[in-house]
Amino acid sequence: MVEIFKKEVKLIELFYDLIFVYAISRLTSLINEPAGHIIPFGNLFVYLITSFVILQAWLYFTNYVNRYGEWKGYEYVLACINMIAVIFMANTISTNMEQMLLPFNISMLIMLLTVVGLYSVRAYEEKSLAGAAGNSITILSIVCTIYAIAIFLTFAGYHDTAIWVDVVAVLCGEFLPFFIRGKFNKNIINFPHLVERFELLTIITFGEAIVGMTHFFDVNNLTMIPILVFLVVITMFGCYVVQIHELMNHFRQERSLRLMFSHYFIIISINLMTVAFELLHSGHVDPLFNAVLLIVSLIVFYMSIMANKEYYADGVILSKKGSNDDGFLCCGGQFNYSIVSQ
Repeated sequence: MVEIFKKEVKLIELFYDLIFVYAISRLTSLINEPAGHIIPFGNLFVYLITSFVILQAWLYFTNYVNRYGEWKGYEYVLACINMIAVIFMANTISTNMEQMLLPFNISMLIMLLTVVGLYSVRAYEEKSLAGAAGNSITILSIVCTIYAIAIFLTFAGYHDTAIWVDVVAVLCGEFLPFFIRGKFNKNIINFPHLVERFELLTIITFGEAIVGMTHFFDVNNLTMIPILVFLVVITMFGCYVVQIHELMNHFRQERSLRLMFSHYFIIISINLMTVAFELLHSGHVDPLFNAVLLIVSLIVFYMSIMANKEYYADGVILSKKGSNDDGFLCCGGQFNYSIVSQ
């Protein structure tokens, strides 16, 4: 059996994560202005697509670092260009799509091109496009072309069409790896390093949730509400730690697609929960709509962490009793929220 070593997570990677969490937190501006006491479906749709775009951008760079990153001088330079583009992209996020689309897509294209550049150096060193580096270059080149088309359409004034082209870019980024495999050797993926990166991003996202719930802790108005809100958040965090950090066998060889996809929804559900708490505190939305928003967020969160049961350590299984306990835990969180929203 091949011995697996854990690749060290560098401090520059943590700095990179902080910038992306800022970008993710900016997404709330798309859905924190309700209309008619609910969040418009169009705003929610744009929020979800933009969330996937940002998380994909994070994952493209993270995958490179996980597989090949040695943090040489040129890698630092391209990482800095990538991070600058992320900040510009984050600051373009708004409900005004005509103003947002062009700078957002240009920033995304720059970020992707930095990753293409990193893989190109690796492919040049390997003197081959047949391996994982060449495979990634092919996929990213297709996605970059789609974003370039979206930019052209935006210049031409076809903003609605450009949004759907962005949707195509997201879908291609998600599913092309299933169809364009090349000579991919999953042994180049350092699973424990990748898990740690996802854990750190998730923990920082929980930090944003904590900031969002602090509005309830008012010493001049002591009620049970802040305690119940805290219980919802700490229960989610505890379940995540147990399922992902404690029960999973991190020292394994996997392509990790399940881990990647599930964490898209984990991050988005935490962010939606944060939005639900902020809207609850503001009182600007219908309580029933707000309750449904948080309940859906909780269900998506718990289903996503349960999806990683395939990575459990030997001898650890998700029994029927365990599933029932998880369901009870989720329902308990929903019950807490139904009390809070009254």
